Amino acid sequence: MHLKSSAFSRFFRHATTAFLGLAFALSPAHAGDTYKWTVQYLIDNSQTVYGKAQTSWPRQNRGLAISPDGKFLYTGYNHASNGQGEVRKIAIGIADDFARATTRVLSGPQGKAITTDDKGRVFIASGGEIFIYDANLSQLQFSVQTALCEGVATVRDGKELFLYGVERQIGRVRRWVLEEKDGTIVDATPSASFGDAGEIFIKSAQGLRGAEVDPKGRLWVADFEGARVYRVSKDGKNVEQMDLDHPMDIGFDGDRAFITRGVDRVISVFEAESMKLLGNLAVPWDELELNPSGNNRTGSLSCIVTVPGKGFFVTNEAGQTLNQKSTYGRADTHADVIDGKLYRDAFMDDNEPILQALVVPDGK
Repeated sequence: MHLKSSAFSRFFRHATTAFLGLAFALSPAHAGDTYKWTVQYLIDNSQTVYGKAQTSWPRQNRGLAISPDGKFLYTGYNHASNGQGEVRKIAIGIADDFARATTRVLSGPQGKAITTDDKGRVFIASGGEIFIYDANLSQLQFSVQTALCEGVATVRDGKELFLYGVERQIGRVRRWVLEEKDGTIVDATPSASFGDAGEIFIKSAQGLRGAEVDPKGRLWVADFEGARVYRVSKDGKNVEQMDLDHPMDIGFDGDRAFITRGVDRVISVFEAESMKLLGNLAVPWDELELNPSGNNRTGSLSCIVTVPGKGFFVTNEAGQTLNQKSTYGRADTHADVIDGKLYRDAFMDDNEPILQALVVPDGK
C-alpha cells in the first residue's frame, strides 16, 4: 500500500530524528538507502489514556498493522490492566502527544499479531482466536477459532479475500475464504485451493510467529524458535526455507523482504526472489535516546509494517528510554531541565516505543 505525500509530511513532525544508512550494497535502484528514524509512539508513564494511568500498563507491545489509507496504526499489547491484553488505534503524525494520538483502546485481545485488509477491517490474533473488527475497533464482525495463533495475513486474489492464520505450537498454516456482506465479514470457510482442505503442516517448524504475503502471492512465515523463515506457495504445495536467527515478523518493499529478528534487535533485509541476504539494519539507539537492551534486557524488534517506497514502522517490544528519563511526550509536572536539557519525564522512563524509518532520497 502507498501513502499519499501529505500523510508522510505529517509522519515526522515534532519527533526526535536520526539518520542511518544501510551498511551494505543493495540493488542499484536502492543503493545507499538512508533512513530517517523517529519514535512515532510510546507509553508515556506520566500520562493517562481514556482515564487510565499508564504507569504500569499496558506493556509488551508486539502486533502492528497500518490502515489502508496510511493514517492509523493498530498495535497490540500482551499485558494490560486486569490481566487482559489491549489493542490501540493510533493516529500517525502526532508524536508530540501520545495520549492525543490514541484514538481508540480495545481491552481484552492481546494482539500478538495484527493485520488489516483492503477495506480497512482489523484482524487480531489473540491466543486461540482471530477477531475481526471494523476499522474503529468498535464492532466485532466475526471470529475464527484456531490453535495458538501468532501470525495473520490477508490478501485479495481476484474477487476472493483470503485470511491466513499461523499456529505457533503445532506448525500449522491455515487459509480461509472470507465471505463479505455490506462491508462486514460474515463467514470464513477453509480454502479448498490451499494444501489439504485449507491447511498445511510444516513438520520442521518449532515456533511459528509473524506472517506476510509477498508481491507474488506467496506466504512467508517466521519460525522464531526454529531459526528459520519459510516461503509457502499460493497453493500450499511447495515450502522453501532459509536459516535466520530469531525471526519474528516480515514486511515487503518491492523486491526486498524486511525481517525483524527479535532479541537480536536488528532487521535483516533479503532479496525476496532469491532469498539472498543483503544485509542488516540497526536502530540508532543513542540518537533516539532509547535503551538498546530494553526492560531487563528483554527488548525486542518484534512486528513490522512496510510502506513500499517510503519506509517502515516496527515495534520495540519491552523497549524503554535511557537512564530513567525521557525527552518524549508532553511536558507536565514531571518535566525538568537537567544540564541545560529539557526532560519531559525527568525521573521516569517511558516504554514500548513504536519506531518509524523513512527513506531519505539520495541520503539527504
